[in-house]
Amino acid sequence: MKTIIKLALLFIVALPPLSQASERKAVLVTGASTGIGRVTTEVLAENGFHVYAGARKKKDLEALNALDHVTAVRLDVTIQEEIDAAVEQIRSEGRGLHGLVNNAGVFIGGPVTEVPVDEFQWLMDVNLFGVYRVTQAFAPLIMESGGHITTISSISGVASGPFFSHYSASKHAVEALTDSLAFELEPLGVTVSVIEPGNYDSAIGQTAFKRMQERNYLIEDSPYTERMRGLIARMQAPRDQYTKPVPVAEAALHALSSERPLRRYMVVPAEREARWAIGKGIEEVAEYNEWQAFQYTRDELVAMLDDALSRRTNESAKLKAQVENFLANAGDEATHAAFWSPDLVYTSSSGTRFGKAEIMQGFEEPSDEDAAAATYSGEDIDVRIHGDTAIVTFTLIGTPAAGSDDPVMRYYNTGTFLKRGGNWQAVAWQATKIPPAN
Repeated sequence: MKTIIKLALLFIVALPPLSQASERKAVLVTGASTGIGRVTTEVLAENGFHVYAGARKKKDLEALNALDHVTAVRLDVTIQEEIDAAVEQIRSEGRGLHGLVNNAGVFIGGPVTEVPVDEFQWLMDVNLFGVYRVTQAFAPLIMESGGHITTISSISGVASGPFFSHYSASKHAVEALTDSLAFELEPLGVTVSVIEPGNYDSAIGQTAFKRMQERNYLIEDSPYTERMRGLIARMQAPRDQYTKPVPVAEAALHALSSERPLRRYMVVPAEREARWAIGKGIEEVAEYNEWQAFQYTRDELVAMLDDALSRRTNESAKLKAQVENFLANAGDEATHAAFWSPDLVYTSSSGTRFGKAEIMQGFEEPSDEDAAAATYSGEDIDVRIHGDTAIVTFTLIGTPAAGSDDPVMRYYNTGTFLKRGGNWQAVAWQATKIPPAN
């Protein structure tokens, strides 16, 4: 058993770039006719994906169909029948669906005390319920592929200002939906993220101005009239002075391609926008702390921030480096002693359960069996940090020794790590043999 245990631990990262894949993974982008949606469609298609591009108008569908590796899909996110038809279209074409980019969105601006309720309902129907409808409808396909869902929010979803209440409310709701959805889908193998763009070149403002003008948002005897004129003037201004939203599309590409996508991608063209959004978050922390019964001191708040930064920026890299070091020194007894927790529970693919003592026993007597044994490598390694707990998953590939007639063996492996005394140790390990393909 000692030889088998040693070999079962020899796995390496071997994930080829997406562009080298034999088949393109399919993704759906809603609201793909202009702006962020159009640029995201182009960037994903240029980087190895087949994109189903959702749009409403015939001329936009024709323009999208003219792009390489793009299939236009008639899709109004407020019409359930069109969403259902899009699901059937994509399922029938047989590519599956690796990713969903919820991009379709609209904007209106105005005072809370004056904008009609039905206008607010219209905006929420697109920006929030549209995301909800599309996510529900396509979730089965995404779960089948173990894929990713990302939604285009806004820095206005984490901070707001005058006359932005309706838009900000819809995006703030998207932020909450993202967090809950991520926790719900993670055990099912689906990752979820949200992208928060700043002020990029987009037609959303001019489209909003047209609607606001048609519905007479500017009330002459309103106490907000002069300030509203300023907002409308900004919305009418040419947008070509602003940066093209390529960085937003690149964030979507990372979310859909990475083994470890981020939960949040804030993408802004100017430092002042980043300072505004992050500063608003810090201001709210101070407000939370001011009235509650268990107030924290400044030093305690700073310690919380330091801990959060450490966990976000260092822990995944630290654990990955630890695993890589283990792989490079898998024949070393001291490396195993540090890697496995004393209370380890290891469940093999054959149903045998043992602990650290049995693994370490394999080093007590030398063996010559390894030279003629299978070799092992790993694919799709993934590290996910949850506070002081981490989950590592990968696929173990067992290649028979030269001259052997045995088939290649594949195993799903999952390891659970706990952080103790600042160090990660594996406390549980599960190996499951994958049946050979027929």
